Amino acid sequence: MREASIYDLLHTDHETVSGLFEQMEATENPAQRERLVAQLKKELLAHSEAEDVVFYQRLKTAEEAREIVLEAAEEHRVVARVLGELERLSAENERWSARLKVLKELVEHHVEEEEGEMFKKARGVFSREQEQELGASFLAEKKRIQSEMRAA
Repeated sequence: MREASIYDLLHTDHETVSGLFEQMEATENPAQRERLVAQLKKELLAHSEAEDVVFYQRLKTAEEAREIVLEAAEEHRVVARVLGELERLSAENERWSARLKVLKELVEHHVEEEEGEMFKKARGVFSREQEQELGASFLAEKKRIQSEMRAA
């Protein structure tokens, strides 16, 4: 069995996050929503940090991908900020659903650009072997970040 490419792993994470958004939108239970936000935060932050370190740092050295990588890194920063604001807000607050919608739209926009334009540019930069190496590095980095989060 071949190792998963960086694209497969990022796409799988994107699907996981999408599922968490769907669960939050489907429930009115404030405690359930707050639990799901905590889970979303763990997923998004570990994903973003590992992606920045492993994928973005390597990809931004390619001139044709530099601009989209810089934009995506800024999107990570904004998503983390809005996620923190959502987490600090009670799910019973009238603004909670609106903030969730904004966060979901930010993430969906980011995923669309990443899986479209960025992946296309990256495929022109990396060999299949490098894509698999990046995948293995991404998984290792994400696990390291998740273990640090649990310890904190």
